[in-house]
Amino acid sequence: MLRLSKKTEYALFAMVDMAGISTREPATVRELAQRYSLPQELLGKVLQTLKKEGMLDSIQGVKGGYMLARTAEQISLAEIVEAIEGPFTFMSCSGEVSCTCTLFDNCTIKSPLEVIQQGLENYFRSITLKDLSQQSVDQIKGPVHPAAI
Repeated sequence: MLRLSKKTEYALFAMVDMAGISTREPATVRELAQRYSLPQELLGKVLQTLKKEGMLDSIQGVKGGYMLARTAEQISLAEIVEAIEGPFTFMSCSGEVSCTCTLFDNCTIKSPLEVIQQGLENYFRSITLKDLSQQSVDQIKGPVHPAAI
């Protein structure tokens, strides 16, 4: 089953929250953890990862915290997910140059699944943090339909 990890969910909570802050004041790990009932230590590690990937800036000191390093329009859902989960892959041999699967040469599902993977990846790349922070899921780009992939 395809499922985002808790760490990715925490990243999305924090990023959407920061995208909605119009004052551009930094958000602290403690504030975010309390607001969404998230474990503070794990959220802190997630935010450090997002900072390392260039999506967040951090400010030290009493009035410090995290804020978006770029505008919400410049950060895609795929970028956030990949920062936490790693490269976007759907199958075990996706993106591998030397797949060791014994069925690789005769695989009948590889090509159709690669098309689906590419469609999902494109869909995730088309959704921005601004979309996530301003709209419901039904309003974001419409449903993923096989014909659109």
